[in-house]
Amino acid sequence: MAIRPLAHAHLREVLGWTPATPLNSRTIAIAALGMAVPVIVGISLGKPHLGFTIGLGAMLLADQTSTGAPAGQERPSVVAALIPAALAVTLATLIAGGAWTDPAMIVLAAMAATISGYSRPVAVTAIRFIVYLVLSVSLLDSAGGHRTAVALVFGLGALWNMAIRMMLRGPVQQNAAPVRKPTPAQLRAHFRKTMGKLAGWQFPIRVLAGLSVASLLRHLWPSHHFFWIVLTVALLTQRPLEHFPVKITQRAVGSLLGVGLTWAILGAILGTTPAGVAAPLGLAAIICVLGAAAPLARSRSYLLYSVISTPVILLVMDLGKPVATALLTDRLAATLMGAVIVVALNIMLERVTTRPSPPTPNAVRA
Repeated sequence: MAIRPLAHAHLREVLGWTPATPLNSRTIAIAALGMAVPVIVGISLGKPHLGFTIGLGAMLLADQTSTGAPAGQERPSVVAALIPAALAVTLATLIAGGAWTDPAMIVLAAMAATISGYSRPVAVTAIRFIVYLVLSVSLLDSAGGHRTAVALVFGLGALWNMAIRMMLRGPVQQNAAPVRKPTPAQLRAHFRKTMGKLAGWQFPIRVLAGLSVASLLRHLWPSHHFFWIVLTVALLTQRPLEHFPVKITQRAVGSLLGVGLTWAILGAILGTTPAGVAAPLGLAAIICVLGAAAPLARSRSYLLYSVISTPVILLVMDLGKPVATALLTDRLAATLMGAVIVVALNIMLERVTTRPSPPTPNAVRA
C-alpha cells in the first residue's frame, strides 16, 4: 500500500536535520546573551520574573530573525522583525483583561492572515504578528493586575535582542545578482486575483475558525490551563494548505518530550515544593542554557526546537506560581487538541478548495 511509504517519508522529515549556515561565534553570542544577561540582571535586582520575561521576548525574536532565508531571498532585518512584535504587544495590552479579549484577538489575527497574501514579506510579518499577539495575550492573561508592566517587559526583550544584533553586527553580504522584485501594481493585481477565489481565503478562514474553536474549548473548561490550545493553533496554522504538515507532528512530539523535560527539571533535577521551585538559581541556569539553545535549533530541527522551547515558555509563563502535575498535563492535552483542530480544518478546507468542477454536458456525453 502507498500509506506505508508515505508514513516513512513523513517520519524521515520529522526526524530530519535541515542543512543551515554553520554556527559562528556571533550567532552563538546573540543567542546566549539574549537570555542570560536579562536573567542575571533580574536575579541581581531581586526581580527574577522580570529578567525571565525579557529573556523570553529576546528568545522568540531571535527565533524569527536567525533562521536562514532561502536561496535568492533576503533575510528579514531586525527592525522588520521588531515591528510586528511591538504592534502585537501594544494591541495585546489594549485588549487584554476584558470579556471581549478573545474575540478582539481572533479578529486581529484574521485580519493579519487576510493581508498575508499580498507578498512574501507581508506574509512573514503577518504570521509573526499572529504568533506574537496570541503569546502576548496569553502572558498578559496570566499577569493579573500587572498587565501593562508585563507587556512593557516582554517588549523590552525584543529591544534587547535588537540591541545585541546592532552591537554584534556582522559584515554586510553582497548579493551576487540583484533579485527582480514585482512592482506594487503587480502585487495589487495578484492580490485581487488571489482573493477573488475561495482558495485565496483558506488561510484567514483557518486562522479565524481555528482560534475560535480553541477559544471556545478554553472557556468550556476554565479550571484548566487551556490557553495553550489557542497558542498551539496559532503556531501550527501555516499558509500552505496540507493534510498533515510535518510541523504538526514535530510540534506534538516535541511538546510531549518538552513537557517530560519540564517534569524532570522541576522534579528530579531541582526539586519542588507546594509553593514553587526549591532551587531558583538552578532554574535560572537551566532556562539560560535552554533559551540560548532554542534559536540555534530552530533553523535546523523544529522538533528539537519544540523540545527545547517548551520548558522555557512553560517555566517563564508560570514563574512564581505553585508547580502542579495537572498544569503540565493540561499543557500536553492542549497541544494535542490544538494539533487536532489544525489538521481537521486543513482537511476540510482542502476538500472544499480543491473540489473538481462539475462536468460539462459534452464531457458527460463522452
